[in-house]
Amino acid sequence: MEIRIDIESAGPDVVLHVAGRLTGPAVTQLVDVCDPVEGHIVLDLSKLKFTDDSGAEAIRTLRERGADVRGASSFIKLLINSESA
Repeated sequence: MEIRIDIESAGPDVVLHVAGRLTGPAVTQLVDVCDPVEGHIVLDLSKLKFTDDSGAEAIRTLRERGADVRGASSFIKLLINSESA
């Protein structure tokens, strides 16, 4: 499994549970799932094992658009909070 995205409506929030590895085509899949969502997005990354630079950039972009991130491991936080050169 490269990635699995489960969507849950929780009141005004749309929670996306992201599991697996966010690399390559999976990054496009995450963006494609998020683009049509109306409402507040919450990315639950508690089961995300790895992301590459493009996945980290996609998460940063979603955060800039107002999405909240929760449940990220220390490793994932380090990747999404650092800017790649």
